[in-house]
Amino acid sequence: MTKQNNIFLKDKRNLLVLKSRKKIFTNLLGEHNSTFGGVGLDFKDLREYSSGDDIRHINWKVTAKTMTPAINEYNEDKQLNVVVVYLNSGSLYFGTQKSKQDTMVEVMASLGYATVSKNDMLTTIFFSKDEEKFFKPTKQKGVVDLTIDTAYSLKMLGKEIDYKKLNEYLLKKIKKKSVIFIIGDFLEFGDFRLLGTKHEVNCVVVRDRFEEDLKLFGEFDFIDTSSGDAENIFVDEESVKRYNALLKQHDKQLFAHFKKSNIRYKKIYTDDSVILKLNQLVKG
Repeated sequence: MTKQNNIFLKDKRNLLVLKSRKKIFTNLLGEHNSTFGGVGLDFKDLREYSSGDDIRHINWKVTAKTMTPAINEYNEDKQLNVVVVYLNSGSLYFGTQKSKQDTMVEVMASLGYATVSKNDMLTTIFFSKDEEKFFKPTKQKGVVDLTIDTAYSLKMLGKEIDYKKLNEYLLKKIKKKSVIFIIGDFLEFGDFRLLGTKHEVNCVVVRDRFEEDLKLFGEFDFIDTSSGDAENIFVDEESVKRYNALLKQHDKQLFAHFKKSNIRYKKIYTDDSVILKLNQLVKG
């Protein structure tokens, strides 16, 4: 990387840091405790299930033995364990207003600053087909700057996400009950049903509006961001319609899975206000 590129990336990172820090203290931070406070991470007792209880806390073994729905009660725990998972893939290279990479980094930074500023524990993971970088749990504010630098230093092109490995990795890696934010463009389907029974899972879907409403006609040079292969392709109106319909159907199935699995989610476009959308996510 040239000296000029290094200076450009440093300036971009500094601007992002200032933007995220300024907004986080007046917006997202105020919602943090009211949304996640007292989730109860330490087992306290069993009691009979009542209407309105969180079904994720049902003790199925006791329920099966007694034939009466029983639910686990927990001691209130004010400190949260927040895990931010950044899904690094070649498709993040794309963007019209700004790249999906820039938007994802802003999401990651905003969540990171909100977490450490509330004195909660922050873990940050970068993942594609395998773990690319792991930042162990910490309350240190400086780690957020390091994660931003890492996001911009990692190679994107040629990368794709192995969602099966990701799910297995998170189930094994995260031992203590946590609030997990998975950030990616989710152009492929990820099954997080089991993960959602053990942790509070939030999926942040980052997209560019153009890729969801493609309007192209003619010959174009395309680069496969997963393999790096280039090809000249003629795009006609029918092909564009099929693509748009397929992506719409994919999202319909993806979001239905999230709802069924009790996973919170929010789609954030590259021209959206990241803080505003994150506020909507944490408010539920």
